Amino acid sequence: MSNEMIQFNLEEGVNSKYGNDALRKHFYDKEAKSKKGKGNIGTNQTKQLLGNMEVDWYKVGISGDGADRIITCKCKKEVPTERQDYRKNNGKGQIPYEEIVQNLTLMYLNQAEDQPVTITLGLLAHELGLMSNTLYNASKKLTANQQQAHYYNLDTKYQIGYSMFWHIVPKESKRIKDHLNSILHKMSKSGIIYYRDITSAVTIEDGKKEHNPIDNVMAYNIKEIQRKLREKHNITIGDIMFRPKHHKVLAYKEDEQSYFDSLGIQYVYDAKVLRLIAMDKEIQNFVKDSLISDFRNSHIDNAKRLAYCIQDDFYNKRLKAKDNSKLVEYFGGRMKPEHALFKGTEFELVMEGNQLMYDAIAQAKVAGTYPKEYSGNLKIIQDVEKEVTA
Repeated sequence: MSNEMIQFNLEEGVNSKYGNDALRKHFYDKEAKSKKGKGNIGTNQTKQLLGNMEVDWYKVGISGDGADRIITCKCKKEVPTERQDYRKNNGKGQIPYEEIVQNLTLMYLNQAEDQPVTITLGLLAHELGLMSNTLYNASKKLTANQQQAHYYNLDTKYQIGYSMFWHIVPKESKRIKDHLNSILHKMSKSGIIYYRDITSAVTIEDGKKEHNPIDNVMAYNIKEIQRKLREKHNITIGDIMFRPKHHKVLAYKEDEQSYFDSLGIQYVYDAKVLRLIAMDKEIQNFVKDSLISDFRNSHIDNAKRLAYCIQDDFYNKRLKAKDNSKLVEYFGGRMKPEHALFKGTEFELVMEGNQLMYDAIAQAKVAGTYPKEYSGNLKIIQDVEKEVTA
């Protein structure tokens, strides 16, 4: 047990590895409705976030009130505990290509000659062959302007339709990274690899970029200064990611760069460090290209299976009532009465709102071709030649 300690405010917590899309959505929905412009999470969401942190830390506490609460994690565990997630078989066997990814990882680390590998999760997925060049490069484009410029510079082979392309890319790149992260954690718990989170700093030496891990204390201090600068400029992490040219974000970036310059670094980023622990006899002599092909076909099969679930929900699952409180706050007026709120399936909503005229995703779902179109276009993005199963 180490004596490490780290603190998060709520925004940092939901945007850390311990958060997820649902927690982030809850936080920023609260922020949008808040008169003070502060995000927050409820009791159940807080319990979930703290539970996620307890996997890595012996002591997790929260102090303060409301949106200003601070989470403190102390005494990091050498080996993370396995949290019961109450899915069937505790989630085991839920990733159909787990063994393939394990073998690709072992082959990759074996070539590193027992040296630790420091890398981001997305780049590792690309290095392993889990993401094609097309999927990996597109996954890094976040803003609407970046996506538009990127799409129209693609080879025409990959221009499968603007809305379908950007419907698939974030969904599948996230799925691959989430599954890879889960598999690596399992390999670490089994003693096959060493795997943990680190923060790396980029410096310029002799005109070249150098990437070096920094210690936890320095990483915490940097993130604390970044948090204070965000508060100073009244912006969020979401603003930095999706509104990079906004005047408040530009002012923040200028202050941030001045701070980095004082430390002699260019910027910092979160990464992973991996090292092989397994003996050579545990590494089988597979043909890498064959494994990559097996993975991509299995990945597309799985995506198609899940797309059938989405197709079924389109006709049969009732949507939650839409909350228009944000519009009321911005433009005035009053909330819709209960009887005026839409209550029905996504199909009924699409047909009611003339969405078919412009929404290719909705068109595919109405036609019942969504699973076939989704998997077929994913096959193009992933450069898969072999036909996937029906």
